[in-house]
Amino acid sequence: MTQKLNYLIAWFKLLKKRTSLALLVIILIASAAMIVTNYYTIKISSAARAYINGESQYSKGQKDASAYLIKYIYLGNDTDYKAFERNINIPLGDHIARIALSNKHNNAEATMGFLQGKNYPKDVANMVWLFTTFKQLPIFKKVIAIWSEGDALVNKLYLTGIQVRQKMQSRKISSAEKRSLILSINNISQQLTIKEEDFSNTLGIISSSINVYLFIADIVVILVIIISSYTYAGIMIRNLHQSKKKIIEQNFDLQSINAGLDKFVFNITHDLRSPLVSLIGLISLIDDETDMEQIKSYTLLMKDSLEKQDQFINEMLTFIQSKHTGLIKKECSLNMIIENVLTQNHYVKEGKEVHFYKELLLDQIESDSLKLQVILNNLVSNAVKYSDTKKDEQWVKVKTYRADSEAIIEIEDNGLGIRKNDQERIFDKFYLSGINKKSSGLGLYLVKDAVKQMNGRIQVKSEEGLYSRFTISIPG
Repeated sequence: MTQKLNYLIAWFKLLKKRTSLALLVIILIASAAMIVTNYYTIKISSAARAYINGESQYSKGQKDASAYLIKYIYLGNDTDYKAFERNINIPLGDHIARIALSNKHNNAEATMGFLQGKNYPKDVANMVWLFTTFKQLPIFKKVIAIWSEGDALVNKLYLTGIQVRQKMQSRKISSAEKRSLILSINNISQQLTIKEEDFSNTLGIISSSINVYLFIADIVVILVIIISSYTYAGIMIRNLHQSKKKIIEQNFDLQSINAGLDKFVFNITHDLRSPLVSLIGLISLIDDETDMEQIKSYTLLMKDSLEKQDQFINEMLTFIQSKHTGLIKKECSLNMIIENVLTQNHYVKEGKEVHFYKELLLDQIESDSLKLQVILNNLVSNAVKYSDTKKDEQWVKVKTYRADSEAIIEIEDNGLGIRKNDQERIFDKFYLSGINKKSSGLGLYLVKDAVKQMNGRIQVKSEEGLYSRFTISIPG
């Protein structure tokens, strides 16, 4: 259950990180999209404006050409015909550009045509781009169709000019023919005016429509940026709030740890100082003692005191090591660990040997071998230490088996047992039961701590004077 909860918490944290990253990416993409949208809005508007300005040059060229051609018919001056040719070349240049873009796909030729049509040189690139980009759109095809009809009328005016030139040079043109030609020129000019207005109006509608769509796109992008920014800011504020809360909790934990450390240091100092005081007292007694037997008894007491201190220091080192190594899971053999522990705790007490019995139904598990060693060594050594010499046989039984998805280890002995009042507190740090005169009070605390680090459980059952059984359940 704990593993599943940890997995869910880790998954939510990862999701939160990915959500924050996704929001940042969305904001960046939306910002880039807005830049691109505005860029193309300006580009399309500039190109449309260039076409409308070009249309005015187209219209002026056509009208001036018509006026000079009519003047040429009336007066017959060559300068008027040359002026006609110069002005008719303006709309003819736009015609060349349209053909180059529509049929030949020749941008260079189209550029030359637009320049011939008196379009502003810096606008020509945008005009070519707009045509090639949108020429397949139905509404732009309508613009091109109007342009084509206008070019046909310009070409008709151009051919009329050639016809007039031929007749004027041959001097075989009557007054009636002149009137007819002038009427035809005026008619063509009027039709061209209509086409030019249609061209400008249609192009203006296209430009407005595109600008509306791009404006809507801008609004959508801005909304995406605002929503994403507010969401991201909300996540950041929530993270800051949680960080603040976590810091407060850590502060509280640190205060608790500091208080615990003060107590811990006090207890260690007390437990280290007591044997030293005892040793100093025994040394003082030895200084004044002349009886060798009494001196020997004092020496034995000193040895016992030093052994207790050595045991206490070893347990402290084990405690510190277990706190800092963390959980290191790997394939390990329970049989081998138990065999090593039993070998280390082989003991003869008051002439009686403590017997070990094994019922090992489970061997290979994935767990932390060091922590298992700490657990088993403390439990077995305690079983040996508090064996009951009054009983005919002193024994310790070790069992291993699997229950569901857990590995179970049982350590049972027929020793002195544990009083009921003590059973709830034996795992507390530095707790000593009534009969416990040989311990530092850290052994079972280390056992409980190691089991907890392995996400396991430990239970104890005991009857005073009969038996004690410790049951460890760990994932494996």
